[in-house]
Amino acid sequence: MIEVLGRNIANKMNEITIEEFEKISNIHNNSELDNIEKQIKVFEVVGIEEDEWDDFKYFVEKTKEFNTDNYEPKDPIGEIEIDGYTYKAELKLSVKDTKLIEKMITKENKHSVSDIMALMFKRTDLSNTEHYDSAHLKHKSKLFRTQVAEIAIPYLNYVTNTISEHAKKQAAESVESNND
Repeated sequence: MIEVLGRNIANKMNEITIEEFEKISNIHNNSELDNIEKQIKVFEVVGIEEDEWDDFKYFVEKTKEFNTDNYEPKDPIGEIEIDGYTYKAELKLSVKDTKLIEKMITKENKHSVSDIMALMFKRTDLSNTEHYDSAHLKHKSKLFRTQVAEIAIPYLNYVTNTISEHAKKQAAESVESNND
């Protein structure tokens, strides 16, 4: 937490929710906003409205403090309980998981992080058929938005690296086959 305008504001991965993380990521990825607009909108996500800022120097100071990255990567959490149900995950992707994740990240999706978490974490009392049901995944995505962002980072890193490695291999194979 940092203190801004007399209030404690969440700014660390173990303080902000996955939903707040998604909103902040979407703001930073919005090429239509300049840097100041982006930071104003980020502060709005955590509860500071634009009209509350009257000192630019203070705004810059708090922006730097807010964006200080001293995050230490954590080991993945393999099990979590939400609303009385146990959800388990592994750093492993099936072909079906990968196909669904690629669809999630290639379309305009404001909730891709919580959607990926919903896919990775499987409720222990359900079958794969029920787990992959679109209504169930949508429901779980909403549940995961309320969890701290810190639990998502190891899974996002794993998914990103796995898909990136696959894309690099495909690109290399494509180049090789075009040279034959």
